Amino acid sequence: MQSKFSRRLLSGAALLALCAPAFAQAADEDASWRQDTVVVTGQRADYSVSGTASATRTDAPLIEVPQSVQVLTGALLREQDRRQLNEALINVSGVTPTRSDENLFIPPIMRGFPAEVYLDGLPIFAGNQQAYDPSSLTGVERIEVLKGPTATLYGGGLGTPLGGLINVASARPDAKRGGYVALRGGSFSTINPYGEFNAPLTDAISARIAAEYQSADSWIDLVEGERWSVQPSFLFELSPQTELLVQGQFNHRSSLEYSGIPAEQALAGTIERDVFPGSPIGQPRTENDNRIGTVSLRHIFSDQLELNVTGRYYRGTIDEYGSFVFPDLFPADPATPTVYPVAPVTMDTRTKEATFDANLTKRAEVLGGDHTLLLGVNYDRTDFYSGMGLFVSDTPSGTIDLADPDYNLSYTPQLPVNSYTDDRFETYAAYVQDQASYGRLHLTGGLRVTSLKFVENSNIGVANDSTYTHVSPRIGATFDLVPGVAAYAGYATAFRAPFGFIGLASPRPETSDNLEGGLKLDLPATGLSGTVAAFRQVRDDVTVSDPDNLGFYIQSGRQRASGLELDLVWEPVPAFSLLANYAYTDTRDEGVAPGDELTRVPNNSGRIAARYRVLDGSLKGLSFGAGVTAFSSRELTLPNTVAVPGYAAIDAQASYEFDHFTVGVSAINLGGREAFDPFSYFGNAIVAPNQPRSVFLTLKAGI
Repeated sequence: MQSKFSRRLLSGAALLALCAPAFAQAADEDASWRQDTVVVTGQRADYSVSGTASATRTDAPLIEVPQSVQVLTGALLREQDRRQLNEALINVSGVTPTRSDENLFIPPIMRGFPAEVYLDGLPIFAGNQQAYDPSSLTGVERIEVLKGPTATLYGGGLGTPLGGLINVASARPDAKRGGYVALRGGSFSTINPYGEFNAPLTDAISARIAAEYQSADSWIDLVEGERWSVQPSFLFELSPQTELLVQGQFNHRSSLEYSGIPAEQALAGTIERDVFPGSPIGQPRTENDNRIGTVSLRHIFSDQLELNVTGRYYRGTIDEYGSFVFPDLFPADPATPTVYPVAPVTMDTRTKEATFDANLTKRAEVLGGDHTLLLGVNYDRTDFYSGMGLFVSDTPSGTIDLADPDYNLSYTPQLPVNSYTDDRFETYAAYVQDQASYGRLHLTGGLRVTSLKFVENSNIGVANDSTYTHVSPRIGATFDLVPGVAAYAGYATAFRAPFGFIGLASPRPETSDNLEGGLKLDLPATGLSGTVAAFRQVRDDVTVSDPDNLGFYIQSGRQRASGLELDLVWEPVPAFSLLANYAYTDTRDEGVAPGDELTRVPNNSGRIAARYRVLDGSLKGLSFGAGVTAFSSRELTLPNTVAVPGYAAIDAQASYEFDHFTVGVSAINLGGREAFDPFSYFGNAIVAPNQPRSVFLTLKAGI
């Protein structure tokens, strides 16, 4: 009897069989094997690219990388009107994004495990999405998603990414003068001006600035906020072989913090779906500020030898003020099951991170093949302090009826803090990688040696002062079946210190390993590109809540995930782009709840989106598109006790460009589907309502 996994593998094989005529056509048109590969970017406003700069830290063809890597281009982000990272990531299979209003330090999920967000190849406090808060995509050139562990080339802060890496690549200054200003507005009183401008200052110096501001309400009662971002950068061409890039980024976000609502009552419809479950009178906004400075030096000694050195300093502050209901600790009276006590919380977080990476690339023909050798070193020092005031008062601040709220509770700051953690993480690492091509066969192997000093002090639990040394290997191969079609297989590992661990014993580092294989497509003649992948990933020494001690953690057993992923882009002509993805992800816990599914991860998820552009005639400049995103049900707790049902939502966009002006309109959840998403806040079984039907208008002028 076939398993679900094998049936889905067969389904993927059937899909590839349908593509066989396209493969044959490509083979007829190009009977010779590729000897040299040119990575072309920026020449067409399309959704597909042939190369990656992140997966190997060298410019490499995607089809030769033994790992599933998906690139979201600037064209896709603009045409789909993606303004925040979570909105963009639905275009990649197997990724569960973090909602932009979700609690701090909740990472996105990739292939069932936590992923991390990097900026231009370097970590931001181990890439915790909301700690860095990359909410603005203004100034972003592309987003590269590397699935599975990436420990060989990346790390810092708490270690290396366990589930995958999301690298946000900033647009660089160049010698071409130009830019735009735009104003976006619409549902929930959204006002969103933004723009970019690039200019040469001298023959050897170019400057670029990107900026954005947004003020908006929410579909959740009382919640409102604002954010802004300013990103200046300068490129100095010190010589024909040497360039120096200086980048700055200043981000701010403030909003009334939302904490989610009890899942079972929300799903049953016995409480208001858009209720604010707290004490809003006098509750300050949660403030999140980031300051980032990055300096990158590139020197080309010759066609065969290149040096890249990058350093960054990051400083982040979070002043958090929240209020929430906690059914596990403060349950409702059975006589009034929708009336809950409200608990306030205060938290101050301060983060400083200095990180440095230097690598040397050497290309040579040796041992009968073409080799690209990468040697690098990495250093990271992170200081993290977080003080939390919770239950400082003896009793909650009052009660709220989630079925009929009147919002008459006053917020009480929980000061002074009654728990804190004061941590330091220091990483030294060295890595080596070799990419070798022997005709149709392309091999990649790498090794990283990391020493991580992990000092964690807290006024509760056991203090930790440990040094972890870990060797992280990576190996893989791709084989050209026909031109533009390659089979691949790869194995990689990662390790990470458990962040925020409060327990009765010193923690061990978590580890993960990933085995995957499949097919890669890059068929310019037919416009078809993408990846079909099968994977199995395992995570050990997982941190979970201690069932016997509230507020403490233990490390228990193993978690695993396996599945099938499909990411395809079809662009047969410049006027049309079709993106499709699908993921079947089977997750299982083997520790505290053997056999149960992991939280937040749907078994089935997918998206299909199309765009058509009128390139000539009287309607030249008109383009329009639409997409459908769907998720199956997702578990909220481990052990599994309640799941949020799946749903599908439609989005649509249209724009008209004339002279130097563009008018665009976009719609989210066009069908008005009412559903809920998992929401993370103090480990409760809670949910948040999905975004209702929303419409936005954008006016853009080139400058």
